[in-house]
Amino acid sequence: MLSKMRSFAGVWLSRSWSALGTWPIWGIALLVASILYKLNELDHQFNVGGMNYWKWAVNLGATLLVSFWTIFLGVRARAVSLAVLDLALSFLIFADLIYFRYFKDFISVPVLLQAGQVGELQDSIWSLMRPGDWIYFVDLPFAFALAGWILWKNSAKRALAKQRNSQFSRSGIGFLWRKLLPASLVFVVGWALVYYPVEEQKNGWARGLFVGNWWNVPIYNVTGLLGFHGYDAYRYANEHWFGAKLSEEQILETKNWFADRRQLQKQAESEPLFGQYAGKNVLIIQAEAFQTFVIGQSIGGEEITPNLNRLIGQSIYFPNFYHQTAQGRTSDADFLTSCSMHPLPTGSVFIRFAGNEFDCAPGILKSKGYGATVHHAYDGSFWNRNNMYHNMNYDQFYNLKDYRIDEPIGWSLGDESFFHQTVEQLKERGQSPFYALSITLSSHHPFKLPSVNQELKTGELDGTIMGDYVQAAHYVDAAVGKLVSDLQDEGLWDNTIVMFYGDHDNSVYDWNLYEKLLGKPISELDKDRIVRQVPFFIHLPGDEHAGVIEKAVGQIDTTPTLMHLLGIPTDDRYFMGVSMLSQAQKSVVFRNGGFTDGRVYFVPNADGLIENGKCYSLEGEEAAETDVAACVEGAEAAKKDLNASDLTIENDLISLFREEDGKF
Repeated sequence: MLSKMRSFAGVWLSRSWSALGTWPIWGIALLVASILYKLNELDHQFNVGGMNYWKWAVNLGATLLVSFWTIFLGVRARAVSLAVLDLALSFLIFADLIYFRYFKDFISVPVLLQAGQVGELQDSIWSLMRPGDWIYFVDLPFAFALAGWILWKNSAKRALAKQRNSQFSRSGIGFLWRKLLPASLVFVVGWALVYYPVEEQKNGWARGLFVGNWWNVPIYNVTGLLGFHGYDAYRYANEHWFGAKLSEEQILETKNWFADRRQLQKQAESEPLFGQYAGKNVLIIQAEAFQTFVIGQSIGGEEITPNLNRLIGQSIYFPNFYHQTAQGRTSDADFLTSCSMHPLPTGSVFIRFAGNEFDCAPGILKSKGYGATVHHAYDGSFWNRNNMYHNMNYDQFYNLKDYRIDEPIGWSLGDESFFHQTVEQLKERGQSPFYALSITLSSHHPFKLPSVNQELKTGELDGTIMGDYVQAAHYVDAAVGKLVSDLQDEGLWDNTIVMFYGDHDNSVYDWNLYEKLLGKPISELDKDRIVRQVPFFIHLPGDEHAGVIEKAVGQIDTTPTLMHLLGIPTDDRYFMGVSMLSQAQKSVVFRNGGFTDGRVYFVPNADGLIENGKCYSLEGEEAAETDVAACVEGAEAAKKDLNASDLTIENDLISLFREEDGKF
């Protein structure tokens, strides 16, 4: 009996040692090494916080968690699965890099729901790639070659190995030793490397960061890239499927926020311009990626924007006007200006919440007898515009099918023809007064115009993306000049309020190019302001009230300003903005929690902590960094503004407020 036991033990130990040699850990180890290297390279590209030891740990843990299941597979299936997993993770990392170069943010689940629009952005995507990006895919040929070798090697020996090891492999001890134990070990280590570092940071510097909708960059600095995507998926599921309903206290606090804001808005009703332009036509121009720094600027001895420069001199001009968009970009600008609410930090309101109730300019003006139209020479389904514009109560959406593409430029129709045909559409409708929003396209990234439309000599910027951008801005300026002539010829100019604004920044972040164009060094504050400042002016009939207003204002203030001019009270409206023409003061709040009130300018840190942000004083001849204490109160208020907006949008609270107010 003893000899039999010794014999069995010897066989079991021999087979166990052999099984140990075939443990599937080494494949996962290669994958982990590859992905960690790529994530480290990616972190250098992002340059938003650095790869600290917490982020290293979470990245390692997350990679183990996404790969531990391969241990349960056979040798051949495991080799192929690890190679495919390497490909998938490499593509995810690369996609995040390209997305970050354009949006300064990370891909989220709501963004993936907009993936149908990727094909339209292919020119921009190609322009954002860099020669060194091959590093994110360099290991893939080796991974698939190794998988192929393992497939070949095991195919010849499969029958023999299966016969030799079948008894041990199928035994409970064999499964425990070869599969369950290593898989459990990898899972537990991975879970611990994610959970404990995140909890440690949540109880320290990242306290409160995961409450509500916040900037994605600080979350990335806690979780790393893979951890961010895991949290984002959880956040989306919790928001749409498992989340708890708002408490009565949250609903009341949000409604009270609007009540307080309404007190500021009402001040406009007692000020001189209120109602002075009641019944006038309204034409709003939303210019693609048009930024303030080109206004009044020359290159090669020529003005970049001669028509706009002249028109600004005949208008009310706001040099301190800021876009407040997030991932929704052009659709965010539309939402901000039309509905006076903040965009969401992830995705587009147009896509995620197009069926909700909002107080938007077209619907309000329709109730006052206006005809309301929107004009955009592109596919009506892009940004879910067909559905959103229906909900915003436009009479008609003139899109690609309504335009003759007789001047093809970039994505669609050149702005000169677009404006000319838009005026024709307004004349054909013959409705007065009218409210019309026109959305341009010619200056869309990557700003490549046909050579016949490139009229400027850009010198050392020739061939650069900045040189292309300046050419596009000059073309848009010429198109605006011809639009003014068309309005004058059709007898509309002297009876129409014209508003012009840029929708968002141009996604060009090479500061050497800016220094070449502007001829001066670019400070850290300059960088933030250049990215956020877009032009805004209001031309009133007869060039009335022309002048410069230095007040800090934003896109969210556009519709309240229009209500001010037309004399429409805001008593029962749920706006977040305040008329730019009013003496009432409030801050311009950015989606990342930054803000400016014209006196100070706050740039949040990538960790999301207010005390680690930078506060600049704008009072005096030169802006200068000051004690962050001067910005703390404003930063806290900015958080409340964003939270009130997010709760309202995500829970359709305006509809609920209407019911409570007895207005359906």
